[in-house]
Amino acid sequence: MITVNQILGNINQNSHLKKKYEEMLKNDLCEKVVITRMESEKLRMRKSTDKKTDVAFMFEHNPNLRNNDVIFMDDNKMILLRLESESVAIITLKSYENTENIFPLSIKIGHSLGNLHRPIKVTKNQVILPLQAETELEMLKKMFSSFNQFLDIRSENMIFEPDEGSNIHEH
Repeated sequence: MITVNQILGNINQNSHLKKKYEEMLKNDLCEKVVITRMESEKLRMRKSTDKKTDVAFMFEHNPNLRNNDVIFMDDNKMILLRLESESVAIITLKSYENTENIFPLSIKIGHSLGNLHRPIKVTKNQVILPLQAETELEMLKKMFSSFNQFLDIRSENMIFEPDEGSNIHEH
């Protein structure tokens, strides 16, 4: 069993690790452990890689595990963490001419989403949040029905990684 108590880095953010990953992948020396986003906050858990290596996670503090984190590496093996994709709502702000409404619209969206106590990811013109049930998409559409001309609300299945500091408790 391999015990993991720290993250070595992320191949998306560390060019040295990315190069090492590509080399090891060519030699079939890479393994992956798949976890859910909710599991990514656990201090202790036990999982198996896709090649049946037993892995124990034992962290002192919230590890904030991310997709493509390297959790183990030696000369013969690299183990990567992969997050499962999940159903998310994507609220897109459509472009429109009347910019005086953007501030009130933003406040109302923020207030309503804040009451859901969900982690969020904010991009240039989108807010992404995890769905706990598909019926929540209809709830969001009803919640923002008075803003239909400004918003597009849809669901998608994706790897969701919340913005730093927005990963709050969920109900």
